[in-house]
Amino acid sequence: MLAEPTERFLRELATASDLHAASSLLAQFSRSLPAPRAGFDYDIANPGLPGNGDSEPLGVELGWPSEFVRRWVKGGMVLACPLAIPCRKRWRPFTWSMDEDNLGLEGDELPRPFTAMGQQALSLLRQAGVRSGILVPVHQPGGRTGFVSWVSDRPHDEMRRWAQDYASELFVVAHAFLERVDAMLNANAAAREDCPLTERERECLTWVARGKTDSEIGIIIDRSPETARFHVRNAIAKLDASSRSHAVAKAMRRGWLGAIE
Repeated sequence: MLAEPTERFLRELATASDLHAASSLLAQFSRSLPAPRAGFDYDIANPGLPGNGDSEPLGVELGWPSEFVRRWVKGGMVLACPLAIPCRKRWRPFTWSMDEDNLGLEGDELPRPFTAMGQQALSLLRQAGVRSGILVPVHQPGGRTGFVSWVSDRPHDEMRRWAQDYASELFVVAHAFLERVDAMLNANAAAREDCPLTERERECLTWVARGKTDSEIGIIIDRSPETARFHVRNAIAKLDASSRSHAVAKAMRRGWLGAIE
């Protein structure tokens, strides 16, 4: 039987009218836990995070400092963070620790050494006071993989003991939350289905909108600058645009790009 806070969360989530309301419910639920700060990503292959009605990333509503969220989103840290790698192969909740080698994960799931951007992502988490956490992978329709994570400043052994009691509850909460987010985002699916751009072209053009160069985009998507330039040029041609900025403007007007900070 689910605990009362979880039942209340699921009941109220079903009536949440928008992403702001859903995120606020997740924040409220998380504050009652030993790991009171939550984070999530709808799609670990996409550099952006869904925004609320004011286009502010939802991480702020979940209790993260606005400067941390800004640097995390603009730097594409979700694509680089080593903690996202195990999500592609796992489906059960797992704990992790900043204090241990290989983040406290067993096996060879994490390629070592971490990339420069991967180390930067972990450094940002440490600066935000994160020491350990539990992460719930969520595999969604269309091949997307997301996650919901709860973090703490406590040592890993405490997180492990806590996770033994809460993992099943968090599994239910994480899947219900991202299912609701999926339904809300797909409310605008008709506009996205008309988009002539591939997912990679949309991703690269989103980074152009954030001021990244081809070299920087290549690093973010783990491809060469020439490949990044190829995708951007394809987007420009498909949108019948005269320049990179013109392509960005046309795509933004149609809602085809990720969150822009």
